[in-house]
Amino acid sequence: MKILKTISSIIWFLLISLSSPLWIGCIYMNITGHGKGYGYDMGSEADIAVFLGVVLLVMWLLAILPVTISLCKKGYCKKKSFVWLPLLAFAVLFAAGIFILGWNDFIKLFGYGYTV
Repeated sequence: MKILKTISSIIWFLLISLSSPLWIGCIYMNITGHGKGYGYDMGSEADIAVFLGVVLLVMWLLAILPVTISLCKKGYCKKKSFVWLPLLAFAVLFAAGIFILGWNDFIKLFGYGYTV
């Protein structure tokens, strides 16, 4: 049962880490009030977008932090220097997610490339 829990934690960690660039881009768009895109003036809907951005941020943190802490603890119990492996894996998978999404599409989530 312990092995099954570890395997499911690793799979969850891989999926969330790989999709994190899109999550973070959407969170940023919503928190800055551009939930429908940068070419659209949301007006009074911007407050709802900001609230949705905060909710998405909390959901992303709840999805990634517990499993990352758990895997860091498991790595620490095996060998003290393994505590960094989940963090390094997150960075590599985050970069892979950007590569899959495409750099131009990733950076457009943050408003670059749009004329305001």
